[in-house]
Amino acid sequence: MHIATWIGHLFTVSLLVVVPIVEVRYDRRLKLFTSSERRTTWYRLNILVLCVLAAAALALAYPVNIFVLANQGSVAAWLGAHPAVFLGATAMAVACTAVTLTQGFKAAVDRPFRSRIAKAMRSMRFMLPVTRRERQWWILVSLAAGVCEEILYRGFVTQYFSGSLGATISLGTVGAWLTASLFFGLAHAYQGVNGIVRSGLAGLLLGAIVILSGGLLIPIALHFLFDLQVLWMYRPMADEPDTAVQLIEGCEPSMP
Repeated sequence: MHIATWIGHLFTVSLLVVVPIVEVRYDRRLKLFTSSERRTTWYRLNILVLCVLAAAALALAYPVNIFVLANQGSVAAWLGAHPAVFLGATAMAVACTAVTLTQGFKAAVDRPFRSRIAKAMRSMRFMLPVTRRERQWWILVSLAAGVCEEILYRGFVTQYFSGSLGATISLGTVGAWLTASLFFGLAHAYQGVNGIVRSGLAGLLLGAIVILSGGLLIPIALHFLFDLQVLWMYRPMADEPDTAVQLIEGCEPSMP
């Protein structure tokens, strides 16, 4: 087997198994004690890691264009031959996207609704932005996640399991989509079980949009917006000033 193929296999195993384990162990400390400085450091580290992994994925995939769906021609022909499936899947994807984004827009103007969401997001307070500086960094985190995670999971991982990158396992388009979505959920294990389920479902949605659109452009934009809307849904400085002070100075994030 060619050495480049072995490197690709090693990278994939590291991305899907090693990186999530390391992240869970690292983030465990942030869950025990969070502060503005610690969260900002976490944002910087995540941006760096995502960019390095995405650059490595692009290099290992070359000359395959992972921004375009593998077997795009055959998938498009199949969808064209089954317009009911195409229209139904498109309608479902649009509806799920609209529901997800509507929550953020509603939270921006409805404080009671935003308070309910903040309570539901309590388990994620260890990583959510509080200060203006953190919120500025969160924009960059959202952009890095939108671009790099789509390159990694809807691009590299999906094409790896579809057999387009020389992997010995070829699961086809649907099998690769489901497998990439599963690993995308597991990559967010640091957010707990709810985070795994939520991210896995998001992966299914974004993967379906890749199949329907034929590329990563729309999923990248939507992924960025999904993460960015945290800025509208979580505003402790305005809604919970006393809690915000503790989160800034440093505290155990699961406090009442």
